[in-house]
Amino acid sequence: MSDWNWTRFQRETAAMPPRPLLLNTLKLFDGFTGYAVELGCGSGVDTVHLLNSGWDIYTVDGNADGFENVKAAVSDEKLRHVEFKQAYFEDLLIPDTDLVYSSYSIPFCKRTSFDAFWKNIVKAIRPGGRFAGHLFGEQDGWKNYISGITLNTRSEIDRLFGSVFRSV
Repeated sequence: MSDWNWTRFQRETAAMPPRPLLLNTLKLFDGFTGYAVELGCGSGVDTVHLLNSGWDIYTVDGNADGFENVKAAVSDEKLRHVEFKQAYFEDLLIPDTDLVYSSYSIPFCKRTSFDAFWKNIVKAIRPGGRFAGHLFGEQDGWKNYISGITLNTRSEIDRLFGSVFRSV
């Protein structure tokens, strides 16, 4: 996709705590644990937190290096609750899920495939399920590093989330 060094990025972020977005999302589930799809495992810190919180996980990343971080951080028992999938979003079929979680990764789906990918996300969320993730605006700094990522205008974001509410 680019000359960005994802392996180095994953190594440098492996010791960070779970992201606030994930912590706040799990609070909204009020103790419920189910099946989560994590789009963009990265270094694996959020995957580890989901596993330690009792979730079953289908975790996806285009670079499998972060999967090794997860395997090293949890017990064999917990590893039975995670399926690792190395894939790019453009090629991904998302299973039915209670949570689609994506911290800073969805915008790395190619612009030409983004609408189909978003429909895949919406379709996968079970009744009562949730989406938690980040989208990048038109001026996001990543545009200076990787070409072809998806940067959204405010009206595009409103349209995307409008499609979620219409499908419920």
